Amino acid sequence: MKTKLSQKIVTAARSWLGTRYHHQGRLKKTSKHKGGVDCVGLVMGVVAELNITGAGGKNLIELDRTDYSAHPDGRSLVEFLDMHLQKTNLKKIKDGDILLFKLFKHPQHVGIATLGKIRGLGVIHCYSASGSVVEHILSPAWLRMIVGVYRFKLDK
Repeated sequence: MKTKLSQKIVTAARSWLGTRYHHQGRLKKTSKHKGGVDCVGLVMGVVAELNITGAGGKNLIELDRTDYSAHPDGRSLVEFLDMHLQKTNLKKIKDGDILLFKLFKHPQHVGIATLGKIRGLGVIHCYSASGSVVEHILSPAWLRMIVGVYRFKLDK
């Protein structure tokens, strides 16, 4: 039986749990190293592990860049997501979708959606306050910060 891309994304993202936060990082934790990753690095790490392509058929890892600021401009991340992923409705979130969050003034944070029958909508993400890649249920405060939902291309 073929495993859906959405399930593969969540499984791959969970393998990054505990990887420490590091701005612009792209290194997954191992038994010998704590690794270092930020929210974009987590998503790109999953993209690399699963060879995920974007809307134009190009492998998304080839489009990765680490020259972004710790103080986002509010446009670059949104433009990248709009160009290379499929935007979907907030009410249609599925496992493996990319959630875009507005923190402070701008959309500047991403996470990977997880759905549980008992626990509800959650997210796997990495941000400085958590200190590492974490998974948790989306509280009402986190839900209010979602400003976009994106999906990778469907399985071929």
